Amino acid sequence: MHTQPLISIITVCYNAADCITETLQSACNQSYPNIELVIVDGGSTDNTLDCLKPFADKIATLISEKDEGIYDAMNKGIKRAQGEWVYFLNAGDRFYNNQVVADVFSTPIPSDCGLIYGKVKTINEPTGVNYVAGGPVSLNDFYSRYPINHQATFTRRTVFEILGYYDTTYKLAADTEWFVRLFKSEHIKAQFVDVIVSYYDIPGASYHKRMQGYMEYLRFSRRHFPFPVIVKNYLLYPVIWLKVKLIRILTGTRIFTWYRTLKFNN
Repeated sequence: MHTQPLISIITVCYNAADCITETLQSACNQSYPNIELVIVDGGSTDNTLDCLKPFADKIATLISEKDEGIYDAMNKGIKRAQGEWVYFLNAGDRFYNNQVVADVFSTPIPSDCGLIYGKVKTINEPTGVNYVAGGPVSLNDFYSRYPINHQATFTRRTVFEILGYYDTTYKLAADTEWFVRLFKSEHIKAQFVDVIVSYYDIPGASYHKRMQGYMEYLRFSRRHFPFPVIVKNYLLYPVIWLKVKLIRILTGTRIFTWYRTLKFNN
């Protein structure tokens, strides 16, 4: 039987008393036996810290201090984690079921694999049309979209030491920019697993600030993508803007629900 590596589940939170308990229960209910919890709290002023007390014997590290945003907090968690692999289950997130971690690590992982990624199940889709997203991707897939949700990924901790941590100058797209760095690497591999890892709450910050996210995408594309791809994505800006505008106008209408049903059922 292969060894079961230590998995660090990192939870970033701030004033999350209304949802942190469900998130941590989701982590503690995992059947996989070798897990540590790392909590990075941004200095909550509600009773978030009180909500952590029932999980005290499960929490390996607790940081509670002001941070410079979610990616700064995620970087702090990585640096304090002891596991061979790290996973972000931030406040409000939860695993798809209690077997997820065991299923992902049911077989040995190749030594050159730095990222394991699977699928997510959406929740709170504005039209009510939830769906499963995720599949094998390559670097080319990043040229036109965000093909991986960080909620579906497990990362070998040492890879952050090789590639660097999340770039905190990006407020919405730092995780995608980091994935691009990994997929560009010739020595670090990514492995897809056909497992629904977590639920993905659609109306998050990136959903409500899509044009800001797209501007960050254009900025890091200048560092990482071929020139023709950069030009294409800049030319697409007005198309993306119009699409976002139409979605906001049509959300809640029958025609939009019909469109989303047709799109995701296919």
